[in-house]
Amino acid sequence: MEESPEQVQRPMEFTYDWYADFLSDLQADGYTCRTFHEDLGDGDVVLRHDVDLSVDAAARMAALEAAQNVQSTYFFLLSSMLYNPMRGDARRTIRDISSLGHQVGLHFSTHEYWGADEEPSRAELEARVADELETFETVLGESTDVVSFHKPPSWVFGESYDGFESTYAQRFFEDVEYVADSRMRWRDDPPDVADFSGPVQVLSHPGLWREDDGTFRDRIGEAVMESCQTAGREADREFLGGR
Repeated sequence: MEESPEQVQRPMEFTYDWYADFLSDLQADGYTCRTFHEDLGDGDVVLRHDVDLSVDAAARMAALEAAQNVQSTYFFLLSSMLYNPMRGDARRTIRDISSLGHQVGLHFSTHEYWGADEEPSRAELEARVADELETFETVLGESTDVVSFHKPPSWVFGESYDGFESTYAQRFFEDVEYVADSRMRWRDDPPDVADFSGPVQVLSHPGLWREDDGTFRDRIGEAVMESCQTAGREADREFLGGR
């Protein structure tokens, strides 16, 4: 699509202001937000968020999007070392994100089950995903069948599976433009709406975005610190009575 007169190319920053401007550019250029239950055509974008670091960061981004009438999809790990979706506060936050109108799904890590050189049978993979989906639905409080693979092995690219919709299925990954901010390194250049042509999937990780710009190392350090502080508060409340 072509750049509108209002769009001005700005330096890339991993800040909420930059992301909000990017969403405004999508809207100004006529893009329609879709979910992973829909087919994508020209003028369609599916916004995906893999929540690797922080449920609270996901909530902040979800609220920003909702304020701009933007719908996206959030994927949560059951096996994160930094957050526990089964805990009450996290569970309520995940449900709040869903209540804003966003799609919510499972961020599935093959690495919890198989080594780097192992490729399970399709039936074994589908069974493991089904087990985690069943557990995650108790967190979400409703059914879901959308799945994003964490640090995906190449053997999931372009594949479709029984029982769930993969974000790496051909129609969402190979048949569209795909841009991602993994490790704060865009696959090509930072996304510029003026350069898009046809349908687009945009992957961003909420924990990498803050009020101020920073490095990948900064973001990991912040997430670890916040996770430790949360664990400390909860341990104090549960075992020491908040003294």
